[in-house]
Amino acid sequence: MTGTDHKNGDQSILPTVSQKTFFGIGTKVAGPGIVAFFFVLLAFLTWRKWPDLIVDFGTQLYIPWRLSEGSVLYRDLYYFAGGPLSQYFNAALFRIFGVSFSTLIGANLILTGAMVAFIYRRFLATADALTATIVCLGIVVVFAFSQYTGTGNYNYIAPYSHEALHGLIISVFTIGLLADWVSKGRTRSILLVLVFLTKPDIFLALASCTVAAFAMCGLDRQKKFSVGKSLAAYLVMLTAPAAVFFLFFLREEGWRMSLRSVVFGWLPVFTPAIRNNVFYRSVSGMDNPSFHVHTMAIHFFSAIVAIIVYAVLFRRLAVWKTNRFLLQGGIWLALVSPLFVWAWTFDWLNCGYTLPFWCLSALVLLGWNRKALIGGQRFVFPFLWCFFSLFLMAKLGVFPRISHYGFVLAMPALVATIFFLYWLLPKLLEDRYQVPAKYLRALFLAIFLISFIVLFNDSNKMLRQKRLAIGQAADRIVTFGPSYDIGEIFKIALNWVDTNVPTNGTLAVLPDGITLNYLSRRINPTPCLFWDPNVMTMFGQDRMTSLFEQNAPDYIVVIEQDQRDLGVGYFGSFPGYGVELMQWINKNYQTAQLIGSEPLRDGNFGIKIMRRQPSPH
Repeated sequence: MTGTDHKNGDQSILPTVSQKTFFGIGTKVAGPGIVAFFFVLLAFLTWRKWPDLIVDFGTQLYIPWRLSEGSVLYRDLYYFAGGPLSQYFNAALFRIFGVSFSTLIGANLILTGAMVAFIYRRFLATADALTATIVCLGIVVVFAFSQYTGTGNYNYIAPYSHEALHGLIISVFTIGLLADWVSKGRTRSILLVLVFLTKPDIFLALASCTVAAFAMCGLDRQKKFSVGKSLAAYLVMLTAPAAVFFLFFLREEGWRMSLRSVVFGWLPVFTPAIRNNVFYRSVSGMDNPSFHVHTMAIHFFSAIVAIIVYAVLFRRLAVWKTNRFLLQGGIWLALVSPLFVWAWTFDWLNCGYTLPFWCLSALVLLGWNRKALIGGQRFVFPFLWCFFSLFLMAKLGVFPRISHYGFVLAMPALVATIFFLYWLLPKLLEDRYQVPAKYLRALFLAIFLISFIVLFNDSNKMLRQKRLAIGQAADRIVTFGPSYDIGEIFKIALNWVDTNVPTNGTLAVLPDGITLNYLSRRINPTPCLFWDPNVMTMFGQDRMTSLFEQNAPDYIVVIEQDQRDLGVGYFGSFPGYGVELMQWINKNYQTAQLIGSEPLRDGNFGIKIMRRQPSPH
């Protein structure tokens, strides 16, 4: 990285990118090679350990399977997590490549790899090879394959919702297209409306980013293309993917239901009972806002103080003239040693608290230098990226984090933070205040690498406990075990179903655990795939109960699941939560097999398989 060339009148804070060497190796090989190596290594180390056996991911397997055989989403299969795009995309993959978990693994590895490669190229053009490499290592190590909690699914290979993953990936490419449009006038908007068909929160962040792009063009009088014509083109193309899905649903349903199916992913946003649910209040930190705001403030201002202190120390170190490289390096190491000790002991799962502030800081500094940088791709893309990152974290409210939903919502913000702290801020401090960028960059590089190692260890501790294989061949899932009750009991239940339920027999699992249907290839004859308060609010508990009774399955599997985080007690015993249905089940079904403890009673895990009693004549 070179400094600003004042002799040639370049007043930009952004340096000329050196793309020839990377620790003495060509950047076309070294940076991508390092990222690719860790991508393959982590995929190998975490192979098939990504899903949760019971919660959420079963729908990501079961729904595409049923859609590939002619079922209709939202009519035949009640689904809550997003719009129709991802499930039908995965159904198309199943029709082409076969129904298996391996099909989704292959697709998600390719999509994730393509996104990482795209981000590398963009930040290589924006900053330099080392910055792009650290950014992509952060994505691969921190998000793509990790598990930080007892529940899987919060990774890019087996996500709890493919709408979240696909929405993120499409948004990344859309930001690149928007940057090209601002710089070169190339109008492409169809990707924007594809995000509309995934997750509302991701679309709103991307829409805000699009508005920012139009504002940038509108304020730049030197643009040779018409912003108005570009806007018209956007509006025309905006309806195309939605119209395709509307016509698709119209073949099976009336126009009202077809329109509802197209926009179904948005309906929870306008449902107060869901917005105010205790679960979403905890997700956004609104269950204890004072604690989260206080923590955010402490983390951010502590980081600011540390940066100021080390900037002053590094400036004085640079003034001290010496040709002894080892001596200067030794002094630098002595100065930063306390920070390294802190970095090794810090709980990096809490690093998300500062991410919104770093995104905002990057936006301010980029905007501050807009006159020198406007019109260049190296300003436009990072500005739009930081704008998108800041708005994407809105769903996390005052509890920003890299775990749980943060695996999607916080990823762009972590990338923006690395770009800001490792590249933009050091260069600004060097140009304005003579703080050597090399010292700050070395400090931040070490801290980032330490954080990656610590987070990898946190995830690896969880994933090492997964040694029990369930399912056959291409559907094999590796879960906690063999010393954990959940995995062992689930495996016994799957074997029992395979042995005792006819291949054309029907099966329903309550309140969650449709993975059992998928792995056994037994169909749930009802549209009710899982039962939680949010789904029951959207589709109506009375309607779901009625449809379940009208399409009674041959077998019912009741699985232990505590859903207190959703504001309810046990299914079938908590008022307003499945009481009528469980009463009907107890009257019409008898226990065929109990594995483990009696479920939905005392918190001990167990699975009860019930067989339908013959109808009295």
